[in-house]
Amino acid sequence: MTPPRSEGFVRMPDAEFEAILTRAAEEGAKRALADVGLDGDEAALDIRDLRSLVDCIRLVPALRCRPPSA
Repeated sequence: MTPPRSEGFVRMPDAEFEAILTRAAEEGAKRALADVGLDGDEAALDIRDLRSLVDCIRLVPALRCRPPSA
């Protein structure tokens, strides 16, 4: 079936268009996470580990600026 066109544009109900956008966004996000190795059962744990690592990296400069405790 060919979708209806109006002035060269494809016409479809808003709900159908939103569903297509949602599916495309979800598939794109999954592909992007898989490309960087953040997919599968351990993905949430990996992301928490990365956040923890970033917090530690941010903490190091703050500790260097403190005077040594007695």
